[in-house]
Amino acid sequence: MKILISWYAYTHDFRDGAVSDTSPTLEFHRHFFDHDRHIILSSATADDTRLDLIVNRLKHDFPDRASGIDPRYMDIRNDELIMPGAIKPKIEALLQSFADAEIDLFISPGTPAMQVAWYLCHESMGLQTRLLQTVEARLNKGEPRLVVTQLSQSPEPVSVLIREQLTSSNSEDYLITNALKPVYARADKVAQTDRVTCLICGASGTGKEHLAQYMHRQSARAGRPFVAVNCAALGNELLESRLFGYVKGAFTGAVNNQTGFFDEANGGTLFLDEIGDITPYMQQSLLRVVQSGEFMPVGATTPRHVDVRIIAASHRNLRQRCADEQFRWDLYYRLATTELTLPTLAERGQAEKRQLVNFFLKAKQAVFRRKKSLTISPAAWAYIDAYLFPGNVRELENLIESLYVFASETVMPTDLPDWLRNPASITATFDWRQHEKQLIEQALVYFGQNKTKTYQSLGYGSVNTLIKKMAEYGVG
Repeated sequence: MKILISWYAYTHDFRDGAVSDTSPTLEFHRHFFDHDRHIILSSATADDTRLDLIVNRLKHDFPDRASGIDPRYMDIRNDELIMPGAIKPKIEALLQSFADAEIDLFISPGTPAMQVAWYLCHESMGLQTRLLQTVEARLNKGEPRLVVTQLSQSPEPVSVLIREQLTSSNSEDYLITNALKPVYARADKVAQTDRVTCLICGASGTGKEHLAQYMHRQSARAGRPFVAVNCAALGNELLESRLFGYVKGAFTGAVNNQTGFFDEANGGTLFLDEIGDITPYMQQSLLRVVQSGEFMPVGATTPRHVDVRIIAASHRNLRQRCADEQFRWDLYYRLATTELTLPTLAERGQAEKRQLVNFFLKAKQAVFRRKKSLTISPAAWAYIDAYLFPGNVRELENLIESLYVFASETVMPTDLPDWLRNPASITATFDWRQHEKQLIEQALVYFGQNKTKTYQSLGYGSVNTLIKKMAEYGVG
């Protein structure tokens, strides 16, 4: 099948309220149309009089083509008409629906932003598309001319990015350090490709929701809702009703219709956190909406359709859970079209940990209304440097908040919480003394407080060395 797709020319297709005889769209049909179908686009949501006029004129002048004239409403707001990043996802979805066809894009009609969006889709989607323009007869010795725009292709994989000037009120609430920059650079690319899902992997507290919010703000959906759901916090029935909504009478207590998170996020982004913890039943329910955009509210008989971008996150290894038959492979593949992985705080290194400490010290000064930012003494820094923060950035931020509660101006070791000075897990610190203390305690328990067997198992030269260590660490 050979398809022509174009916007109508808002000005040049019309004169005095009617379709002009020199309309670019009509001229294309008179001289160059050899297609099976013409999809003609309007940026409105519905009831566009100009679209009706041009469609009726085409059907009148070319009755043999009437069945192939296909008007479409693309729902683009007035403020988005100058934003290629807002237009591209709409036409991208349209083009993808005709992936097997030969597609000619008549790019002469439309705003400059629309023309840029055609070009970006042609470059990035890998479809059988051509970019067509026409030259008026008066500019070409009395004969109209068709121009096929040729583009030189890069030998590298194509990735088209659209960078709009986006601003955010919370752009300063997070420090993107060197270790995170490659992740956020990849997130930029994902954000600009609207029709793919993304799975964010990383331990608890590494900043998965912040990364999802960043992607939303960098995408064409930035002006639409961002809805975050912690899937692990809700049981089967509650999660289903919160995600999909319900109708009046669906269950006891359902006294009114209730929209769900998918409806609330329509046009925007839905962030499904801790997706690895949902049950097989909810995995099946989610699979349908991820595949088709359709879902059934609880108690309803008619499905609903939404335009939602899904970003999921999990601290679990979902591939391993799939291998263990605890998560569906088909849902995993749908959610993980693209994947991003956030490093732990320990993997980011001591220098970045110090950066984050100093960042939060300044950020929390305003929150706690302190005249001066807290400073940390060298002795306190030694404990902070040695602690690995298994709770990652979230745990570090909580620490700084607690210091603003208990410390005066300079943080001393006594201001630090006990869990940091004496970690319960030897995996939480590089401080070898903490490891030694815990090994002594474990060996004493294992050998029933027998000091001879304990010092021998630990490799000390004598029982006196063990006794001295026990006194030093306060064990006994």
